[in-house]
Amino acid sequence: MLQRIFTLIVALFFITVFSLRAQENESSLIRAKIKHGSLLLGGNLQGSYKVTSSELNNTGQEITGRRIDFNLRSKNGYFVREDLAVGLDLSVLHQSNKITDATDSDREPSRETFILAGPFIRYYMLNGVFGEVTMLAGLNNFNDVNRKYKALEGGVGLGYAFFINKQFSLEPVLSVRYFRKVDRDGRAYTELGPMIGFGLQAYLLRQKSHVIKRAL
Repeated sequence: MLQRIFTLIVALFFITVFSLRAQENESSLIRAKIKHGSLLLGGNLQGSYKVTSSELNNTGQEITGRRIDFNLRSKNGYFVREDLAVGLDLSVLHQSNKITDATDSDREPSRETFILAGPFIRYYMLNGVFGEVTMLAGLNNFNDVNRKYKALEGGVGLGYAFFINKQFSLEPVLSVRYFRKVDRDGRAYTELGPMIGFGLQAYLLRQKSHVIKRAL
């Protein structure tokens, strides 16, 4: 079910991108466009907070808790055409789960760290607004064979590039993330939910003037 929801979100993202691409842009918004051949260097920090409640346990009593995710990402890409960048996303995902049982006694939080890598596609739309799709895979707990997991993560995000100057931008991003981990016995854990992020990107722009291009 979660896989179908994520597929639908990705499809809606591409429909939105292509519909906006079809529109003519003759205003000053063209200044926010990124030239073909430019490089994208930087990354962002994402986070999410969730309150959990479950009665799926041996006692049948309600167990509450909280879950915090931090995702430090490095995103480096190349603009294969104007406004469209393709690149490599390297991610360090840290998860913390703290559960309070029915007797209100706090348990020690469990923590996991994942290393993931994979491709991303980013497209810049109007006035610095951009959308992106990511797909990553990786492992966690490399030193503990008994608790080793394989992980898969996918995301669809919408952000805004606030350009400080021609080379640097600050970028708030809101994304929907699909995450799945599988243990050695084939048992899986899956989640789907929002994440908020903030990043800094550098643009190594290809030197080619729009003025000269139009004059020709």
